Amino acid sequence: MRLSKEQVLSTAVDVLDEVGLEQLTMRRLSARLGVQNGATYWHFRSKQALLEAMADAMLAGIVDDLDPHAPWHARVAGLAHRLRRALLARRDGARLFASLFFPLPNALDYGEAMIAALRDAGMSHRDAAWTADAVTYYVVGHAAEEQLAAGLPDDGAPATTRLTRAVDPHRHPHLHAALAHVPAPHGEEHFDHGLRLLVNGIPASAGTASAM
Repeated sequence: MRLSKEQVLSTAVDVLDEVGLEQLTMRRLSARLGVQNGATYWHFRSKQALLEAMADAMLAGIVDDLDPHAPWHARVAGLAHRLRRALLARRDGARLFASLFFPLPNALDYGEAMIAALRDAGMSHRDAAWTADAVTYYVVGHAAEEQLAAGLPDDGAPATTRLTRAVDPHRHPHLHAALAHVPAPHGEEHFDHGLRLLVNGIPASAGTASAM
C-alpha cells in the first residue's frame, strides 16, 4: 500500500517524540514506516521539507476561535500562550521551530493574527512585524529553556547545586540575594511575568494607553 503524505508526517512527529530532533533521520523514519529508505521523498523532497511540515503541523489550529474583536493585548497574550503550548506539546518542539524558516499555512496564520493585533495597538506595519518577532522569540526561547530543564537529571538538582556553589556572595551580591528564584522551574507563572513586560511595553512604543 502506498504511503500517504499524512502518514509520513504523523509518523515523523511520533518518532520525534520518541527519540528527539538529533536522532530523527530519514532512515529511521523509513524503517518505522516499513518502507525502503528514500520512499518518503515521494512526499517530501528533502529532510528539510519534512521538518518544515512538522513544525507547521505543531501550529495546527493556533488561531482557531481567536476573537478578532477582542482587545489587542488579549490577542497578543493569547497567541503567545497558544504558541508556547504548541511547542511544549512535542519533544524538542522549540528547537524544531527555531531551526527553520517555514512560510507554511499555520505559521502564516499565526503571523497574520499577531501583526493584526499589534496594528490594533496603534503600531506601524514595521513596528508590528518587528514586535511580533520579539514576542515570538521570547516564547520560543522560554519554551526551549523549559524543555531543556525538563531533560535534566534529578529534576535539575545537580545543575542547581553547581550554580549555588559558583555564585560568590561578595562578587555577585545581587545574584546571591536572588538565588532562590534563579534556578526555579520556569513554568507558566515565570512565562507570564516576562510576557507582561513585553505586552506592557507595546503601548509606550505605539504611543497608546497602557495594556495590562
